[in-house]
Amino acid sequence: MIILESERLLFRPHEPGDIEAYCAMEQDPEVRRYVGGAPRTREAAEARFQGALQPGPDRVSDRVSNRLRMWATVLKADGSYIGRCGVYTHIQHETPIPGEGVLGFYLARPYWGQGFATEAGFAFIRFGFAELGLQKIVTTVQAENRASLRVLEKLGFNLIRIEQGPRTFHHFTLLRPENQT
Repeated sequence: MIILESERLLFRPHEPGDIEAYCAMEQDPEVRRYVGGAPRTREAAEARFQGALQPGPDRVSDRVSNRLRMWATVLKADGSYIGRCGVYTHIQHETPIPGEGVLGFYLARPYWGQGFATEAGFAFIRFGFAELGLQKIVTTVQAENRASLRVLEKLGFNLIRIEQGPRTFHHFTLLRPENQT
């Protein structure tokens, strides 16, 4: 079942056959550098993959919440799994924020620098606002992740704050077009 497509990409639920490519990403130190530090062990990667196979959140059983998640991202040309992208539920203090989603893009290293993150981002922004009726999409990027910062600039996100600490994070927001002033 295809959830969404862009010029070169398809977005669908994760399938058992995605496990090898998924685990390779989770074990790659360069991929993991900006999303949590250390690479995962094979066992931890497989456990996380099992979670990706599960249906959407069951906090609210409506058509929107079930489509707010990270989706398997595959190349149209050959069906290769290249990562996971999507808009997922924005949770603050353990409570989902109605009308808000978080944009995420997580791609395997061989697919970096080819415009796939920007393409996926544009597709999920349109999906989030037009299909899911979101009012705001947010995202957070580690300051050293210059490639992702450039992607967010291309997508039109606005920097709202910088969080300093052992790791510095930039927090961004994008309002539904008719809500922008």
